[in-house]
Amino acid sequence: MGFPDGFLWGASTSSYQVEGGNDNSAFVDWERRRRWQPCGTAADSWNRWREDLACLKELGANTYRFSVEWSRVQPTPMEFDESALERYAEMARAFKEAGIRPIICLHHFSEPAWLFERWPRGWMESGPADAFIQFADRVIRACRNDVSDWISFNEPMVWLLNAYALGHFPPGFHKIVTLERTFVQGGLIEHVLRAHREVHRMVHADIKGARVGIAQNVVDLEPARQGAADLEALGRWDHFMHRHMLDLANSAQTLDFIGLNYYTRIYVAKAWIPFFPLGVVPAYAELKQIVGELGMKLLGGRVGNRVRTDMDWEIVPEGLGRVALSLSKRYQLPILVTENGLADTSGNGREAFLKSHLSSLQSAIDDGAHVTGYLHWSLLDNFEWGSYRPRFGLYRVDRTNGFKRTKSSGADYFKKVIKNGAVP
Repeated sequence: MGFPDGFLWGASTSSYQVEGGNDNSAFVDWERRRRWQPCGTAADSWNRWREDLACLKELGANTYRFSVEWSRVQPTPMEFDESALERYAEMARAFKEAGIRPIICLHHFSEPAWLFERWPRGWMESGPADAFIQFADRVIRACRNDVSDWISFNEPMVWLLNAYALGHFPPGFHKIVTLERTFVQGGLIEHVLRAHREVHRMVHADIKGARVGIAQNVVDLEPARQGAADLEALGRWDHFMHRHMLDLANSAQTLDFIGLNYYTRIYVAKAWIPFFPLGVVPAYAELKQIVGELGMKLLGGRVGNRVRTDMDWEIVPEGLGRVALSLSKRYQLPILVTENGLADTSGNGREAFLKSHLSSLQSAIDDGAHVTGYLHWSLLDNFEWGSYRPRFGLYRVDRTNGFKRTKSSGADYFKKVIKNGAVP
């Protein structure tokens, strides 16, 4: 059996990671202070988006998810750049005319530098939500003739965790010990959901037949050990990171579909050290990098033994099908895979990755999951929040040779899948 008729095939990118040439994002100063490799010109997609369109056409894609850069559209609190809005509208129109369905994401981690000058506590205050709603309104009105599918926030829990608990993204708060209090009682989640609800309202008021969703990062969770303690810890982490925000948005009837970003699995253990958030040790690769293998064992965490990507993420294809089926059953909404991919500098692993993950997704559909599409992350090699080392692209980008786009080893395989509507 193949994938359903009308299945959406394509790829995703995010504005800050591929566009380049933008000095207004809060990440610009953040990169200097953190001594990250600067984003700089990225893949120069702001100027070369027609080359990106050519890549999509070469693949035979019928869908492209991209984001609109808030700091480019609104470089100062009182200024909207009409030429930037016109460029995004032109892009959406060109994709649509080429038979490629544009999906716009309004928030993909990057925010204007002025946001934190006005509101130093960021989204812990109500002001950023109000400002974001104004920005979203301008984008919706600019692109409404050509875009019917919208994503309000990409991986909101990952973004909030990095920005307000781990100090990894601006504004850089370290509140991991008070995670639940900061996120729930402190208003972070509610402010984001209020902005999402307004996006949903504005889109439906302006665009007939539109759909609005949230792209949620969901990992395949397993208990570190079989037993009540780790199973309970897994449930707490699953609720907090995966379901809490979706449950609230769904109960308010402001989700038309769920975007699923899936990359890996983690083992979850009960924390025996009091300061761990929610009493949980989630064995993410990033935690292992901080505490090391020995530290992970001392904490009671468990690390899987599968092959890993260049991000040190375990490759677990069957997890994609499990997660998609679980979300579909819980929410009874269409599931669109908005990100799935691997960092692969060697260029040798993408075909096998695609085959195994798409086979898992096909099995989930056969078992009743309502999955409407698959968008690979990423169309292009991009800036991966501090480094250009990870290579996620279906197309390599030679930043030393005019930003030339060339197919990676998995691109032809993906093209074959799209053409046949089935996994060879």
